[in-house]
Amino acid sequence: MKKSFILSALILVGVLFAAAAKDPADFKYPYQEAEITYHNVIVYKILDHKDAYIVTYAKGHRDAATVTVPKKWYSSSANVNSKLSFRPLPKNMDPYMTVIRRGEGFERVILTLPVSRADSVWGVADSSYVVNDADKDSLEIVY
Repeated sequence: MKKSFILSALILVGVLFAAAAKDPADFKYPYQEAEITYHNVIVYKILDHKDAYIVTYAKGHRDAATVTVPKKWYSSSANVNSKLSFRPLPKNMDPYMTVIRRGEGFERVILTLPVSRADSVWGVADSSYVVNDADKDSLEIVY
């Protein structure tokens, strides 16, 4: 008697779950491909230059690459849509860079870094170094 009661209760629960499951056609909005995509890469070093930030990041599993991010992309005003923004790094995390794309084009970059410039990830670029692409409008990085 006890076994048949447990068996019937399990069958009832299974039937209820099957009846409650939604069919994909019942969703309010149809499936759409996302227009915005993002990619995160670990930042090894960021050098502060008078015209740009020079970011050394992880490329693949073993390599490193460097990209320049113009300082003119940053705006401290909240109502201006800037291409560069900074986030404070949460505890126990490595610094990282998020590149956001809309379709095939570049949208913006977010650098999540330690706030303190005394941290080892921050550095200062040599003043004699010339940044050739400080006026660029797009960011192309190799993953």
